[in-house]
Amino acid sequence: MSTVLLRHTGPDGDGDGDRSSGVRFTLFGPIQMLVDGDPVTLGPPKQRALLATLLLRPGLSTGTDQLISALWGVEQPAYAKNLVQKYVSGLRGVLAGAVAGVPGTAPEVVWTPGGYRLETGDAVVDLHVYERLASEGTTMALTGDLHGAARHLDGARILVTGTLAEGLEAPVLDRERVYREERFLADMELRAEVELDLGRHRNAIPYLYFVLHRRPLSERFSWLLMLALFRADRGGDALSHYHGYQRRVADELGADPGFALRELHRRILAQDPALMTLATVPPPEGGRLRPGGDPAPGTPPGTP
Repeated sequence: MSTVLLRHTGPDGDGDGDRSSGVRFTLFGPIQMLVDGDPVTLGPPKQRALLATLLLRPGLSTGTDQLISALWGVEQPAYAKNLVQKYVSGLRGVLAGAVAGVPGTAPEVVWTPGGYRLETGDAVVDLHVYERLASEGTTMALTGDLHGAARHLDGARILVTGTLAEGLEAPVLDRERVYREERFLADMELRAEVELDLGRHRNAIPYLYFVLHRRPLSERFSWLLMLALFRADRGGDALSHYHGYQRRVADELGADPGFALRELHRRILAQDPALMTLATVPPPEGGRLRPGGDPAPGTPPGTP
């Protein structure tokens, strides 16, 4: 999931701590363990995939058979259980050696009746920080704190520096990458909506071009981009994008743009002043749009 770092920063004191001190695990991009900013050698690919799998299940135990399925799927090697035990032992050795002398509670792999569990201790895990910031940002947006939402969603965004556990092969990681890609794009959609509702229309445009590069057939992203361009006094670009999208869906899907996009196109042509105040994030007391921008039943998206 290669990405770009747009020009905003996250909230102060986002819980991520000093990234150069203590123990830190990064799952976005190549998996890493950093101790006081220095990388630790984590062992062979499957041992790193095992670490990633355990980090994806904070506070949960994973049985040996689950780990075998997660790491190899149906094409399991001979002596798979022995291999899991070997990688667990290797991972325990890596963790113990790396954190010796580091203050605080050290991460370790423990055995429970339900299987293996990674206790992260005082370590910071970028994925866990992302989840907290994105969830809090979404809650803030839906309760009317748009400035707080912007800060938290940006704090989450800057953590996503690459594909989850980049370069490692395991069925569980393949599935998780699909989820993370969709989650990230949904969070960036909300981030753009927040900018629009704050009146910072020009700031929303790069977010929307970015997500459209990855989802060029998304009508919702196109709708938001056209609205942002119109509000930023770039109505010609908005109309140009509509015609480009219209050609694309005709060529690739044999279809026409949906009602919401056609209606927005009509209103831009008419220079409808109501478009300047049209809300994209649901108001705190509810409204015609539900979280994520989905229309309430019976309400065409994009209508005031």
